[in-house]
Amino acid sequence: MKTSVIKNILPLLSVLFLWFSPQDIKADTLEETYAGAIRQLNQEGFEGIDKALKVFEEIIKKDPNFIKAYLSASDAYLLKYEFTEKKDRQWLDTAMNYLNTAIGKDGKLTTAYFKRAIIYFNMEDTDKAVKDLKKSMELTPNYLDARILYLQYLLSIKNNQEAKKFSQSSIELYPKDPAPLKYFGDIFFKEGAYEEAIGLYKKIIPLVPKAPYTYLAMGKSYQNLGKYPEAIESFQKTLSQNPELFEAYFNLAYCYGETGKFKEAINQLETYLKKIPKDISAMNNLALLYEQTGQLQKARLIWLKVKESAEDKNYREKAEQNLYRLLSTGEGSQASPQEQSNLPKQGGKTDEKKSK
Repeated sequence: MKTSVIKNILPLLSVLFLWFSPQDIKADTLEETYAGAIRQLNQEGFEGIDKALKVFEEIIKKDPNFIKAYLSASDAYLLKYEFTEKKDRQWLDTAMNYLNTAIGKDGKLTTAYFKRAIIYFNMEDTDKAVKDLKKSMELTPNYLDARILYLQYLLSIKNNQEAKKFSQSSIELYPKDPAPLKYFGDIFFKEGAYEEAIGLYKKIIPLVPKAPYTYLAMGKSYQNLGKYPEAIESFQKTLSQNPELFEAYFNLAYCYGETGKFKEAINQLETYLKKIPKDISAMNNLALLYEQTGQLQKARLIWLKVKESAEDKNYREKAEQNLYRLLSTGEGSQASPQEQSNLPKQGGKTDEKKSK
């Protein structure tokens, strides 16, 4: 299993701890010092990891049975490994040792098994990672982080059938809770299992009065399946609930263009560019749509903007070619916008922002 899959789950750990001077341990009880370190870490962020480690390790020296300090120290080393350029294997080994010690002291520590699974995945020891994940779910069946990571694992090994079964059985543990539905739906979406994603997104709608991010994700799923009328409906609902989700304007334009509704597509792109005026891919598509509808003067102006402002060499060269053609012949494109450009387009398979 690739570590990139693990990185998708790390933010869900919500394990933030910050520093407290080791000298302060003498002044307060260990519990108070630990709580203070956690509070300060939440304020200071990742920059305080090394200072936090000094505190946690000092606590462990003073009280070898203070299990929370083992877990926090392990998390700190894992975060250092994941989010710094230096990939020091010793950090993983140290984190593993702390978790092994904690589990040795309390064999029912659900979070310890989950965290150890993440380390095993980083070490590419998949069998042990899966074993620990299953153990964490055995101890706490509704442990959502473990279920999300296990679903990612199943999809990463292309075991889609088992992933569907696991997702269905997992959802039953969270009746009337939209958050797991969204998490699982987003995982299926990222893995290209759009039908499964749509099925989960649809279950959210009756539970949440306003769900613009869900409609946005559902629209992109339909779009990737080529079901443009359904995608258009979803994007319209997105914008009716949150007009500030500008991405939906772009996606709407794409879907309108694919169904031959060029005027509607132009309206959506023009609206989008008022919000995001420097989006080169949007300008590229708008110029093509202007050509398609015979608005050649507008097309020339847009191609000129692309040529002058695009950082990507491919966009600049394409714009220059189209601008030269229009200026020399006065003719527009007779091909569809998609045929006219091999450049990448926004609005297809993009990362979906999680919404709780």
